[in-house]
Amino acid sequence: MTDSSPAGRRVLFYSHDGTGLGHLRITLGIASAYAKLRQQDSLLLLTGSLHTSAFALPDNLDYVKLPAMPKRDLYASLPPTEGYTGSHNSTIRFRTALALATMQAFDPHLVVIDHAPAGLFRELAPSIDWLSRRDPAASLALLMRDITFGPEQTRSIWKNEGVYPLLDEAYDRILVYGDRRVFDPIATYGMSERAASRTRFCGYLAPLRPRRSPAQVRAEVGAGNLPLVAVSVGGGGDGGLFLRTYLAGLRHCSRRPVQSYVVTGPLIPQQDRDEIMDMIDGLPNVVVVDFDPDFAAMVQVADAVVCMGGYNSIAEAVYFGKRPIVMPRVPGSEEQVLRAEGFARLGLATVVGPDPLDASALWDAIDRELTRTGPSGPTLPFDGLDHIARELASLAAS
Repeated sequence: MTDSSPAGRRVLFYSHDGTGLGHLRITLGIASAYAKLRQQDSLLLLTGSLHTSAFALPDNLDYVKLPAMPKRDLYASLPPTEGYTGSHNSTIRFRTALALATMQAFDPHLVVIDHAPAGLFRELAPSIDWLSRRDPAASLALLMRDITFGPEQTRSIWKNEGVYPLLDEAYDRILVYGDRRVFDPIATYGMSERAASRTRFCGYLAPLRPRRSPAQVRAEVGAGNLPLVAVSVGGGGDGGLFLRTYLAGLRHCSRRPVQSYVVTGPLIPQQDRDEIMDMIDGLPNVVVVDFDPDFAAMVQVADAVVCMGGYNSIAEAVYFGKRPIVMPRVPGSEEQVLRAEGFARLGLATVVGPDPLDASALWDAIDRELTRTGPSGPTLPFDGLDHIARELASLAAS
């Protein structure tokens, strides 16, 4: 159903995406759902991702690319940013200026910011200040994943970056793409009653509909009658240890022949890629790809799903009725551990590790999953895209 009035709203989406693909996928999914609901609006994505062009974009969405954080060395000769230290400070100065110029030129009615309420390293603070002084002021909505970071880390970041006043005063809606049974950010992060009153738990985000049938998928990877194990590490930038653990177990710990479909991610470092390809050499029934835009089709048909604890990976598996075997990222934030434990507490995932990552324990979990029967656990809502799109459309129309 398309909302036909009022016409001509300008909506800006922001996705910082420092290294991975997760937030870009989420933001584009929400923007696409919104675009279908309000086809008359003009949408602009502001992002630092290097991979925006790899995704299908709505006809009424364009994007402006900020300098990419993985390429920050290119901007090291710029003057430093006041108040910042480290290799990123000159890049943030550049990104901050571009973000403000984009906001002023596009002059949006609604701004939708994912994950970082003040932007990466507060790069959106000048833009939010400018938007608040406009007459009339633009509406602001924050997209918050189920778990931002660990409790202490999140509270520290939010305090240091002045996020709590923004949640209380700047944002009209705080839209959580998650479920309070898995994790409650209001209580855990110490959000005020005022911020809580503007917060909506919208449910998890359903993945893209698979483009290939189960029969096509099995035929393409040559699975035959073998159990199919789908393995992914998101963008891949920190997935080398994870993949080496899986492949070591495949060689030494697996108790049955399986067909492995391994997605290394486009951001995996070359040294990790070389080591993984050496490990795969000589192993039977392994298909490896850098990136699969239709990975949902593989998850749908897989007999077991092995992944890290990222939002998209776990949600995608649970959506298709799988109980993913999750090895959270190490080292890293508590976010992936907390998410894996939250889903496991509901009987919706199996956690291995994260410290240490043990190939034997991993393959014990895979064997149990391949012989599992019966439902995984309670049903979670996966109407987050539609729910959030309706909330944003309401803001745009007001």
